[in-house]
Amino acid sequence: MKIFAILLILFIYNHVLVFAKEIQLKDIQGKTCHVYLPDHIDSSKTYQVVVGVHGAGGNGNGAAGLRSWASRGDVIVLGPTFVQQGNNFYQYAGGIHDTKLLKLFKEIGKTYRVHDKMFIHGFSGGSQFAHRFAMNKPKYVCGISAHSGGTWATNGYGRVSSSAKNIPFAVSCGEKDTGKSFGTAPLGRLDWYRVYEKAIERRKYCYIGKTWPGVGHGMSRGAKSLLQQCFQLATGLPGASATQKVEISPDWKNLGNIPKLSHYPDEPSDSSPVASSKSPNPKKLERILFAAFAKASEKTIEDKKLVAFLGKYPATIWKSMEGSEDLLKQCKGAADRWRAKAIDVKKFNGSMKKRFENFSRGLDLTEANAHE
Repeated sequence: MKIFAILLILFIYNHVLVFAKEIQLKDIQGKTCHVYLPDHIDSSKTYQVVVGVHGAGGNGNGAAGLRSWASRGDVIVLGPTFVQQGNNFYQYAGGIHDTKLLKLFKEIGKTYRVHDKMFIHGFSGGSQFAHRFAMNKPKYVCGISAHSGGTWATNGYGRVSSSAKNIPFAVSCGEKDTGKSFGTAPLGRLDWYRVYEKAIERRKYCYIGKTWPGVGHGMSRGAKSLLQQCFQLATGLPGASATQKVEISPDWKNLGNIPKLSHYPDEPSDSSPVASSKSPNPKKLERILFAAFAKASEKTIEDKKLVAFLGKYPATIWKSMEGSEDLLKQCKGAADRWRAKAIDVKKFNGSMKKRFENFSRGLDLTEANAHE
């Protein structure tokens, strides 16, 4: 197995040089896992692994529609390929299926810096695997987006475990998605979804559950919104893009269950170097950034304002722009001093360290300057 791990790491390394956005790995069953990477991998940055699980009869190509998420620059997307072995359906998770995903996750972690929990999304058959895997292996999961499953972990097809109640779950089903996924199924998709929602409500899960009027067996716009909300709650990263937060619905239940996360720092205040409105369009963003460049070239900006600025506009999106040199230099200094202070007071761990990793994205700070 050690030889396998070494060969896999070498395979990933060599293929990153050839394919900027996608590499393909062979898993322990000989099936292809599609791995989608940001255009640029920053060795000082910690990435969030997002897993997209395909439906019945499908494969990992496209990662259940999440392939494009790699372009955010803050996630690595896995699209594993699951297969049935006899009566051992991947939809029911467990056994070889859980083992395969965990091995892929751990091997990716040997090559790239990644957070210690995965965010998992699935539709239909992928939904069935995703929610069951979270209950089997909760310590490896930060959030679950599961929609229109043909079966759920009730009615003799699994059980709802309290061990996963502190993981945010986004679950839904179309109101026209009433058919059974197989002939002997005890319930149709919509009815079974409703049974499962009641089961997790009784267990006081952190979750949101929705049904979609007029929607059949398809990933609706509403379901995509729940996916983004769940990702933001689960990871602390903005849900719509690398810089844009989404509005969290008031219908989420038991939000107090989930850990306080700070991957994504607080928004800058009006006193920050660029007080900004939400989610500026590209032209407005360009104006904001050039104003910040000009300010940095004129004077030294306070560290707290620079840290707030980096929380809103990470260096990955502007450091290659003309005129950014002075701002980049000041941001590096501010980040390095922030880290040194946190180390001095023995708080550079847990959420504080994660916060640093996220606002310092793209600054390319070295361990030599860590003052540890």
